[in-house]
This record gives sequence, structure tokens and C-alpha cells, in this order.
Amino acid sequence: MQSVSAEETIQRLIFSLSEIEQLGETIISGRGNFNVSSRTYLRIIHGTLQVNRCAILLFQPTENCLTIEAAINVEDESLSIPVTDDDIAVMLESSTIDPSSPPPTLDNFFNQIQPQLELLGANLWAPLKIRDEFLGVISLGSFRLQDDLEDWNRELLPVLANQVSVAIAYSRLLDKTRAEQFRLFMLSDTATQICKSLDTEAVQEEVVTHAITLLDASAGGLLMVDPVTQRLEMKSIFTLEPQAGTELENLSIPLQTDQDTPSALAPLAEIAAPEGETLIANNGGNGVLLGRRNLMAVPMRGREDTLGVLIVADKEGRGGTTLDFTDEDQVLLEAFANQAGVAIENAQLYQEALEGRQLQAEMEEAAKIQQNLIPDTLPEISGYEATGLYFPRGGVGGDYYDCLPDANDTWGLAIADVSGKGMQAALLMATLRAGLHSEVTRKEDLPSMAEALNSLLYASSTDGKFATFFYAQLHPEVDQITSVNAGHNYPLVIRSEGGCDELEKGGVMLGMFPNDVLAQISEYEQETTQLSSGDVVLFYTDGVTETVNLDGELYGEERLEEVATRVKDDSADQICQAIYDDVIAFQGEAQQFDDLTMMVLKKT
Repeated sequence: MQSVSAEETIQRLIFSLSEIEQLGETIISGRGNFNVSSRTYLRIIHGTLQVNRCAILLFQPTENCLTIEAAINVEDESLSIPVTDDDIAVMLESSTIDPSSPPPTLDNFFNQIQPQLELLGANLWAPLKIRDEFLGVISLGSFRLQDDLEDWNRELLPVLANQVSVAIAYSRLLDKTRAEQFRLFMLSDTATQICKSLDTEAVQEEVVTHAITLLDASAGGLLMVDPVTQRLEMKSIFTLEPQAGTELENLSIPLQTDQDTPSALAPLAEIAAPEGETLIANNGGNGVLLGRRNLMAVPMRGREDTLGVLIVADKEGRGGTTLDFTDEDQVLLEAFANQAGVAIENAQLYQEALEGRQLQAEMEEAAKIQQNLIPDTLPEISGYEATGLYFPRGGVGGDYYDCLPDANDTWGLAIADVSGKGMQAALLMATLRAGLHSEVTRKEDLPSMAEALNSLLYASSTDGKFATFFYAQLHPEVDQITSVNAGHNYPLVIRSEGGCDELEKGGVMLGMFPNDVLAQISEYEQETTQLSSGDVVLFYTDGVTETVNLDGELYGEERLEEVATRVKDDSADQICQAIYDDVIAFQGEAQQFDDLTMMVLKKT
């Protein structure tokens, strides 16, 4: 065999490592993806280790097999290698594997895949992994300049494999992030689309069409509650099986099921119940429920009752495969169903108005929708008292507050003020709420959540509408709140031992600029605040501090702080009521110009 000088070896190694570093930076910066760069990585490995052929095989978890992502001098690049969890566990413990003399626990595996190994010309495998996640393998053929790897090559191979593993992981993370951004964009776009029509039947059909698109499903349907007959009636259906669609067009399910109700249909009636929850059936066998294999059905809520049940089925994957519906799919469809409920009720209200009802009736109904989106009471949090208060100016306002379970056993407390009043402000507030509920279980980083909500509101709002927004993540086990402030009035932290802090760190208001412009102005920031026993956190909107009396004087932040400090030793309910009473007394006979919204959190 031809010998290679030490100088040539070092030069080849330096060049290869330099190229790999540049490729890695490209992947990590988000300017590239592994699908494109995989062959370049392989070319570098091929040249550095001087093998006659090589391949990168990626693990496909849905099919439990390895498939070729890139190859050099391999005859059949379409081959597939089945792999079990036990095989993967052994490969995760190995830096390199010789197929001719593998670990004893892999003997059976390599014996079964001999035909594929011959096509690959496999002489050595290097597993690709990140921590305990198996990503695939690098397969190397014969070495041109020696019978086996030299010591420095044998040490270099795991380094190369690690670099490829990092590139794969970052590429997948980037793909996942882009997919989430696309889904969020789709969510905002669909909300805009379904709210444009005021024809109930057209909205119902659009809801099904957009739900199928949003979840990559192949079938879907919308069952609406008939309040007179107390039955679920199929209003819109789409399926790739015409016969199944025809059979289901007149589907009618009693809300009170009995022994005559088909077992496959009874779960839908349960979803439509007041406390009904989402159904995910990934075990197949639900053909009568639109999908031959997998199905997800979510309740579509209205201002008071459940309006219906939205169904999607048979989520499509690559190559015509059917994928399981995930928790993320559930969050997305539930958020869309909330928007769909608002859109359908808007259409129903409009049609009622055409039949003789005045615009005021529509506004009253919209107010009920909005009131349903604001909690009547806040949940109990161990070690804390929490309460809220909301008085809109007129029937429909643009204020919002909420307290909801967050990720990692924390609680999220939100307050917002949408610019403007009336129906448009209420719809934008509903969009903000839906987006928040969609993002709160997926984003642990509050600035990222604020960016996602900013993108949603910018895409959903018109005529320069925006919202101020404040979100605090409460960690009861350590008595800390982590918060981000998007242009909202600074919440006050009234200290039990005296003094007052303001929670101001964050960024600009939501919906004013697209994210690419926002990044050039100011990125969102978060801050963490420690709470002690007796401390009070007061959230409020500008309707409180900008209340005007008959003399034209503003209530102001200074008076608010004084009143809150004076009653800080009372319960959260008493503090909230005392501030409200003082605002109303200050206002006197003057007109209320804005919504009054407050939320109080007290550490007991």
C-alpha cells in the first residue's frame, strides 16, 4: 500500500477539521440544514480516513429502521436496516463497532443484516448519538492506505461522529423551531380567515378545512350541538373515502347516550359535555369516526356552553405513513377550536342581527363570550392568595387577565390591555388568550413566548392595533416570580417590611412590529423577583391609574401605591376590593372611560 507522510497526514487532518468546524457553524447559526450538508460531511470523512466507500445512516423512530441519508460508492442507497431498542441500547454504549466482530449482544443483529452490510461494504460503524438519543451510524468501508485505522484515526473517528451528531441535532431542532413558527403563523392566519365570513355554514366548512391543514390530517368533521334536540349533528365533513363521507353526512348523536348509542360514537357525546375533554385515539379501529387509524376530537366552547366537537383524523407523515397525534397537536387544535368557537358565534350573531336583532344585542353576546374567557375565580395556589377583578367600560372591552398552570409545576399570571374597544378589541383579546394557552406549555423561556405572541398579534391585528402584556411565572416552591413586561403598566410588589418594587423589565408592546423589525429595536428580557411572607404583587391596567374625576385629575400610580401599601396586611380579596372602592370614590360622578382590571397575588 502507498505510504503517507506525517506532514501530508497532518495537513489533511487540519483541512478536514477546519471544514467540519465551518459546516458546524453554518448549521448552528440556522443558515443550513443537515439534509443539504450531510454529503459534504461524508466527503470530509471519506477524504480524511481514506476509505473506499462510506455512508451516513439516520435512525427513523417511526419505522424503527436505519436509512441512508448520504453515501459514497454505495450501490443501493434505498436500503433499510431494521433495528430494535435492545440493539440501540448496545450501540449507545459503543464508540465504534466492527461488524465482523461486534459485541456479543449484537451478533444476531449483524447476522440478520448481512445483505445490507455487503451492499454498504461495511468494515466499521461509528454510532451517532447525543446523550442517550440514538441518531444513526457512520458506516465505513475498507481503508485505502492501511488494513485498519491508525491510532490517531481511531481517536479521530468518534470526534467526527460527535460533530456529525451535533449537526443532526441542531438541524432537527431548527426544523422543529421552524415548524412551530409555521404552525403559529398558520394558527393566526386561520383565525383571520375564518373570522372574515359571517355565513355560519361557510364558517363551519372553513373550520374543518383549516383544522385538517393545521394538523396535516387527511380527514375531519364538525359536529354542532343542536340546543333544541340536544343532539350532536354533523355540519361539515371531509374525508378521502367518499363512501364514509356519505354515511356520516347525516350523523346525529344524542348528548345523553344509552345502550342504543354505538360504542364508537358515545365518546363524542362525552366530549360535548360541560366538563368534556379532548379525545386522542392513536390505536386505530375507529373507522366510523372518520379515520381508519388515528383520531383526535376536541370540544369547541362558546360563551356559556359547548358549541360542538371538532374532529381530525389520520395525521399524514412522509411516504404515506400515518402518525400519532401528539400533546403539541392537542394544544394546537384546542387553541384553534377556541378561535373557531368565537368565529362561529360571531357568524351566528350576525345572522340573528339580519333577522331583526339590533347591533346592541350582538355586542352583548360578544361581551358574554369575552366574560367566558376571563376566569370568575382564580385557582388555589399553595402558599398564596390570588384574586382578580374586571369591570369593562360598556359591553365589550379589551382587558384580560388569567392564572393558569404553566410548565414544570409553576403558575402563569397574565394581564393584558388591547388597544381600542368593542368587537375588534374583544376578538384580538381572544386571539391573545388562545395564543397564550397554546404557548404556555411549550415555551419555558418567557422572551421567546413574548416573541411568539408578538408574531401572532401582528399577523392577526389591523389598523395598528396592539396590546400591552405582562406575564409572571410563579415558582411556589422557591417563592420567586420570573416575568416579562411587553409595554404594560408596571406591576407593583408591595413589600411586607416596607417599600415597593416595580416589575418593568421586558420590551415593546405586542403586535406593533413584526419579529424581524422587533429584533433590531429591542429584544424581550425577563427578570426574577424573590417574594417573602406578606408580600403583595398588584397587577393592573391603565384604566385604574387613568381614572379621571370631575376636576379632570388622574387617579395615578402614586395614589394606587399608597392605597395598596395601606391595606397590604389584608387578604388578597380585601386588598382588591379596597383599591376598587377607592378608585370608584375618586371617580365620583365622572364617566368611566376605560376598563377597570386588577389582579392581586399575596404570599401568605
